[in-house]
Amino acid sequence: MTQRVQDSDHPVIRWLMTEARRHAEPNAFLEAFAQALRDAGVDVARITTGVPILHPQIFSFSGLWELGKGTSERLYRAGSATSPTLLNSPIRIAYDGGGPVRCDLAAPAREGEFPILADLRSEGYTDYVVHAVPFADGSHKALSFATRRLGGFTAADLALFQAMIPAVAFNLEVQALRRTARTLLDTYVGRQSGGRVLDGQIQRGSGETIRAVIWLCDLRGFTKLSEALPRDALIDLLNAYFGPMCDAVAAAGGEILKFIGDAMLAIFPIGGDVGATCRAALAAADRAQAQLSEENGRRAQAGLPRIEYGIALHLGDVMYGNIGSDTRLDFTVIGPAVNLTARIESMCRELGQQVLLSSDFVREGGIAARPLGTFALKGVAAAQEIFAAAG
Repeated sequence: MTQRVQDSDHPVIRWLMTEARRHAEPNAFLEAFAQALRDAGVDVARITTGVPILHPQIFSFSGLWELGKGTSERLYRAGSATSPTLLNSPIRIAYDGGGPVRCDLAAPAREGEFPILADLRSEGYTDYVVHAVPFADGSHKALSFATRRLGGFTAADLALFQAMIPAVAFNLEVQALRRTARTLLDTYVGRQSGGRVLDGQIQRGSGETIRAVIWLCDLRGFTKLSEALPRDALIDLLNAYFGPMCDAVAAAGGEILKFIGDAMLAIFPIGGDVGATCRAALAAADRAQAQLSEENGRRAQAGLPRIEYGIALHLGDVMYGNIGSDTRLDFTVIGPAVNLTARIESMCRELGQQVLLSSDFVREGGIAARPLGTFALKGVAAAQEIFAAAG
């Protein structure tokens, strides 16, 4: 006879509907959830959550809690949905809305059983239960429990797992929605800017003046390329160009703010050591150059057009915040320093350089550089000395 659990009576379900909501981060929630179950007498030794998410590269994230080890997070890349490991697992059944699935790990292994069961047996688990967790959009996520208790989970444990699924679903959905929002903001706005937006900085005109290294790169001859290349070839070229630029900036601690057609604007906020920030930005430019040199070698062998570009680095004060209308905002940087960076970058073709540096960047950053001359730039009052990196 199946034991019933009254939602309002059980301490774990009361916790899920009250205090659990304070744990917005998945790992913190999972740790507290495991503790709540154990405090209630459930001899659980392993819990996982599986939540497919909207992300350009990641298919799903999974939280893992193990008794004595704490929590960790596992990310599964796009393509994992069709991997043999997932297709032949109770997690896949849960994602499809099936189950619950219970596996007696104390029983001898059987031919054709789920591959994960062998791993769980080797770690001393005796019982494994997987539930589908329904979300409001009609999709299902996965929640699993395992124990090392002799005899496995009790009837009361199994009844509790079944009864608490709606409360668990509420918490996981809030976490998933927040993660999706953060992912979208990181992808389309940038990690630092996205974090500020998520924290509520969404009023027009809100922002601050910060000192930063400003990076602006631009693809040369894009208009001609866009007229000559088929659509897919043009998109491939843009991806091959933006990929190394973005990777280099992100690896050096920069923040990519926006793509403007074939140009990219990024900043390296000055957190303390001005010289260290300038060197990091210059190292990012070196890394992008090296990667694009390799890419151009591959493109030459394939008979594809070269990627020609320019990068400018300048150091100055910018207003970092929201601009736009009441209903459509852009979180970016503005100010004379941004305009000057763009004007310096426009000199790359004329001076035959891929990377140009402003005098402020060279002087304040202590950068070894060679002067290329002093030039009058459009829209800039004073003539500007422009440099190329030494060597």
